[in-house]
Amino acid sequence: MKTRYRNTDLDLHSTEPLDHLNRHLEAAGLVVLGHHPDGKCNWVSLLEIIGEEEERFHVNADATVVAMLDVLEQLPPSERQMFDQCTLREFNAAYDVGDKPLDFNEGLSAKTISRMAALNMSLRITLYPGDERRIAKLQRPAAFVRLTRNRSLRR
Repeated sequence: MKTRYRNTDLDLHSTEPLDHLNRHLEAAGLVVLGHHPDGKCNWVSLLEIIGEEEERFHVNADATVVAMLDVLEQLPPSERQMFDQCTLREFNAAYDVGDKPLDFNEGLSAKTISRMAALNMSLRITLYPGDERRIAKLQRPAAFVRLTRNRSLRR
C-alpha cells in the first residue's frame, strides 16, 4: 500500500450550538459531516470539502487547508464571532500509511501557517495504518496493536 494524503477536516468545538455557522459554511462549499453535543457541555462540528468538483483541493493538506481558510477568512461579522468563540478551531489532516515510498513528507507553507495563526487555529495529524498484517510484522506489543485497531475503527 502506498502512503498518501487522505483528507483534511475542520473540527470546531463550542459551548453553543453551531447551526447558524454551519449553514453559512455549507453555503460557502463546505460539508457538515457531523454536529452534535459531546456530553461535556460542548458542541462539536466536523466539516470537510467533498465532491468531484473539489478534487483539486484533495491534492495535499496545504491545498485543502488553503481552500477552507479562503472560506473562513470571508466570514461575515456574526459568523466570525461564532467562529472566534469556538474553544477548538483545528484542521485535522489525515494520511493513509503504507510501506511505499520508503519515505514520505508533506508540509504546509509558511503563508498557510501564518493564515492559520491569524485565526488562532491548530493542526492535528491523523495516520491511518495500512495492512494490519504489516503492523503485526513490526512486533509491537499487543496493547499497541489493539490501540491501533480501535482507532481505525472509530473513523
